[in-house]
Amino acid sequence: MASLEQKLARVDLNLLVSLSVLLKEKNVSRAAERLYLSQSAMSRTLQRLRDLFEDPLFHRSSSGILPTEKAQSIEALLPDLLQKLESILHDDHFSPLTCNKHFSISLPTLTSHAIFLPLVQSITSEAPALQLSEYPAKLSSNKSLESGFLDFAIHIDKPNDPALIATPLGQISLAIFSRPSHPLCSQKSITLADCLTYRFLDLNVKEDSAILFTNPIDSILLKQGVQRDIQLKTSQLSILFALLQSSDTLLIAPSFFANISGYEKNLVSIFQFEQTKENMIELFLLQHQRTVNSAAHQWVKEKILQQSL
Repeated sequence: MASLEQKLARVDLNLLVSLSVLLKEKNVSRAAERLYLSQSAMSRTLQRLRDLFEDPLFHRSSSGILPTEKAQSIEALLPDLLQKLESILHDDHFSPLTCNKHFSISLPTLTSHAIFLPLVQSITSEAPALQLSEYPAKLSSNKSLESGFLDFAIHIDKPNDPALIATPLGQISLAIFSRPSHPLCSQKSITLADCLTYRFLDLNVKEDSAILFTNPIDSILLKQGVQRDIQLKTSQLSILFALLQSSDTLLIAPSFFANISGYEKNLVSIFQFEQTKENMIELFLLQHQRTVNSAAHQWVKEKILQQSL
């Protein structure tokens, strides 16, 4: 049995357009004029329609042509069908107010409060029916972006995959954070060497087994000939903060972490890395080429780019 696609492959969709015009004009000559065809070409089209539907479709009368019962039943379906075809071919109209699409984005956990939270607040006010999902960043988002599981990914590396589009988001500076009652807070001046005498906490990055990964924080430290002693890595931000509050451990995180609502009273920045090129981490917004011509994706992308770091 032939599949739907096999059946439709033998159908010239232009015939449906011609039939729609014939049904509106009920005159072969006027229909030909509207479609910029000769009358003979229009007559041949009508014959093809009759062969396709195995029905005369029209009978001649003194005032033009009259549709058969078959043609009238088709006429009832054509407007909706042609409208849907128009939407498929020219889906460039986008209204945030009526958009109910779902978008997924992955981003480093330590940047989620600075990027994702204000993004949600911004989008909700303009596109109340739009849905968002956030996922923790992976070392490589290529497959997730290609498959459509992710629509966007915020990443620290610019990919080599030509199918991915990387838009610079900006650079982030780093600072070392502690609880307010940490022993170092009693010092007037705190150096990086002072901080490195204590152990650190860190967030896990979901790793792909085939990829060798060096945390950019460790890369920055190695350039200065030093390294941190990590006591614990966790994927849970709540666990990380609970341990930070109950011990003398330290955390290296983006400088804007000090301004995160809910944490600012329990966190203090005790050391700020110098804002040189070597000490900054550049972020990129990644998307797959399949989304470039989507008006909805482009709108969400602009909203992401508006979130300043």
